[in-house]
Amino acid sequence: MLHSHDDNQFVKADIFIATAAVADYRTEEAAPQKIKKTQDAMTLSLVKNPDILATISLAHPELFVVGFAAETQDVERYARGKLVAKDLDMIACNDVSRVDIGFASDDNAMQVFFSERYERDAVTLEKTSKDKIAEQLASIIGQAIGQRKDS
Repeated sequence: MLHSHDDNQFVKADIFIATAAVADYRTEEAAPQKIKKTQDAMTLSLVKNPDILATISLAHPELFVVGFAAETQDVERYARGKLVAKDLDMIACNDVSRVDIGFASDDNAMQVFFSERYERDAVTLEKTSKDKIAEQLASIIGQAIGQRKDS
């Protein structure tokens, strides 16, 4: 949990990879017991969850921070926006509106973008197995570590 993370763990780390996002929103109040089906409709109030990735990135600028973005439109624009807003070193994104890759497929394809702190701007990973995509991402991260312009 964000509120109970141990900062000492980050001192030992070189890389922080946020592979999955928690829900963006949660219910404002948790029901103390099961909500019985007594009405045809129900309204829930939602509040934003903390942005763990942005919090870690800003609190630990020494880490190489990698985020992921699953988008359905304007993939590059939204991914680059997250890269800057969350002060990431790298973001890997895919178009989850495609039916041939992503959640319901054994394959994936990704676009990878780097912060302006790096010489490299972008890499395209063509459609292949998710295992191969993971290997390619690990290789890209390995190549990028230590290549910051301001290092």
